[in-house]
Amino acid sequence: MLFCIPGRAVPRLARTRASGNWHTRALTSTPCRAEQAPSTPTGSAYPFATHVVARSHVVPRSNSVRAPPPDVKHLSRGVMPRVDSQLTTEMDPDERIARLFSRQSPDCILPGSIVMVESYLNNAKTSSTTFSGVLIAVRRSGIATTFVLRAIAHKLGVEMRFHAYSPMIKDIKVLQRADAKKRQPGLTRTRRAKLYYMRRKDDRRVASVANVVKQYRAAALQQKGSSSTAATTDTPAKKSSSSKKARK
Repeated sequence: MLFCIPGRAVPRLARTRASGNWHTRALTSTPCRAEQAPSTPTGSAYPFATHVVARSHVVPRSNSVRAPPPDVKHLSRGVMPRVDSQLTTEMDPDERIARLFSRQSPDCILPGSIVMVESYLNNAKTSSTTFSGVLIAVRRSGIATTFVLRAIAHKLGVEMRFHAYSPMIKDIKVLQRADAKKRQPGLTRTRRAKLYYMRRKDDRRVASVANVVKQYRAAALQQKGSSSTAATTDTPAKKSSSSKKARK
């Protein structure tokens, strides 16, 4: 015998006779609310599964360049901004990447600057490669922030899009900043945020990427050689002083 209670959204029920007692049996796939298992104790952070790692909210620093997550009245609101803030904090705890791409940071990479990116080739991170080019676009989207570099290889325009917070990126270096004003040495500051016009028209800064990279590597080798020579000259001096003390 089927019956329902008007005014309440409950599953359809039926009564069965077994061993002299009446029992309630649900006829739908959804179990009755009265027959649900008792709730798990709320001692853990996530009581519904033991393998889930609960992430605690990290309070941003006072000098942080990241936007704080929205202050909501209920935890069901603003979930994605809070998750994005937690992921960016875990991937970049010292805000090194955030300061390179945040508009509020004085170290922000300006469009038109020459940038070198060193990235890993495999998941084991045993080998790496470098790509240098002109920064023509930045897409700021939290943990999904990307930027595009353009260079010329064998007389062909080559573009590479990188994810700023990717674990496969080893280092991001700014070889030359585009912050010079008119009639000043260096790369002039551009008025646009997206430099897609360089695809149609060759720009002198794109052609000069190879020369800037050569100068940077030559300066790095010279600095490394000078530091090694200084270390070798300090070693004999220490040996001679120790021998004099031994003679005395």
